[in-house]
Amino acid sequence: MAQETELTRLRDPFAPEDIEWRVQTAGEKNGKPWARVLAYVTNRAIMDRLDEVVGPANWQNVYKEGPAGGVICGLSVRVARSDGTSEWVTKWDGAENSDVEPVKGGLSNSMKRAAVQWGLGRYLYDLEEGWAQVHDGGRFSAKTKDGKWFKWDPPTMPEWALPKAQVASVDQLARIDALLSQVRNAKVAGGIRKRVAEGLTRAAADDAIRFLEARIAVETESQRAA
Repeated sequence: MAQETELTRLRDPFAPEDIEWRVQTAGEKNGKPWARVLAYVTNRAIMDRLDEVVGPANWQNVYKEGPAGGVICGLSVRVARSDGTSEWVTKWDGAENSDVEPVKGGLSNSMKRAAVQWGLGRYLYDLEEGWAQVHDGGRFSAKTKDGKWFKWDPPTMPEWALPKAQVASVDQLARIDALLSQVRNAKVAGGIRKRVAEGLTRAAADDAIRFLEARIAVETESQRAA
């Protein structure tokens, strides 16, 4: 059971692997596909966060049919008061049945929206408009309204939207800065600096360090050969 002050932990950012991205719109410009995407927290991550913060026995959800179809979810949390008592507090929200697996999708989406009422994943609404990174090596596939398939990866999450433990360390950023001073290709260096400014996870920082070290080795070898 959580004290009221502890419930603020429900608002903490989730790890990138707990975020799912859906294509909202997609098209093509000058022969190149583009996609605008939206971020959502997975239901599994929501349940894990509730278990962690308030305890498995101190939250529950109930469902009702919506007034115009769809599903309404009530997400209840047992809150401990300062006087030693406790009470169940319920927050409600709803969603329409989805196109794929309508009932299951409606239940899942209504729970996600009810969770936002408690602060879980609410920070995702503060993200700037999300544009997919479209390239041949993307992990996900989608198609434009004209039926052209393309591959894409999610946008890079800004530093403020990452768990503190996953943000690149000071030592990693210092190493990247030192390597950037040795890179001769201004375009390459500018691209890395942009990624650093947007915020890097520890894993992404390690990738950037390995890339820069390899780039410097290639440039050094080319200079010697010349």
